[in-house]
Amino acid sequence: MKKLIFLLGIFCFTLLFSQEKENKRYFPAEYVLKTSGDTLKAKVRNTGLYTNTKYSFATILFKMKMMDEKGETSWVPIKDVRYIKILDENQDKHEYFASTDKFLKDKGLVEVLYEGKNINWYKAFNNSIQTPRVQFIKYLVDKDKNILYEYKDGPYDDFRQSLKKLFKNDPDFTEKLKQAKSEKECIQLLQLWDTKLG
Repeated sequence: MKKLIFLLGIFCFTLLFSQEKENKRYFPAEYVLKTSGDTLKAKVRNTGLYTNTKYSFATILFKMKMMDEKGETSWVPIKDVRYIKILDENQDKHEYFASTDKFLKDKGLVEVLYEGKNINWYKAFNNSIQTPRVQFIKYLVDKDKNILYEYKDGPYDDFRQSLKKLFKNDPDFTEKLKQAKSEKECIQLLQLWDTKLG
C-alpha cells in the first residue's frame, strides 16, 4: 500500500512539473487573422533553437500552436495571419506582418527592419527542406511596394550585403556602409538615404 501511495505521489509530482515546464514555453501574443479584423489574444508556443524557454523566430516559421485563456489549444497556419506581436521571456516585443501587406510577394510573415517615406527594409525567413539551415531573406522595397533588391543570407552572413546594391552609385554611402558594424547602424544609414531621396 505504501508503494502504491509513493508511486501515485511521484506520478502527480511529475505531471505537475511537466505541466509547469510546458507553460514556460508559451509566450503572450496578439494576432490578427486575414479573414477578420479582430485582434485575438492568446499564448503562442515557442519553438526555440536550443531551448523552448527562450524566444526564437522559429516560432513563426510553421503552424503556430495557440493557447487561449481557457487553456484550449489550436493550430494557426502562418498563411492565415496578417499580424502577430509576441512578448518574449524578457518582455521584449517581436512583431511580424504578412508580407503581402508590405510588398508584392507572398513570403509568409516578415519583420520590419525599417519603414520610411521612400524605402523600406524587411526580413523574411525561409526554412525549406532544400537548404540545410534557415535562410534570412532581406527585401529592400520602394514606396509602391515593389521589391528593389532581394538578398538571402544565413544567420552569420554579412547583413550589409543587402544594402550594397542600393548604395553602389554613391561613394559616400558606400564608404559609410563599410564602416557600419551593426544592423542598427545600417538602419540609421538607410534613414539618411531615405531622407536624401526626399
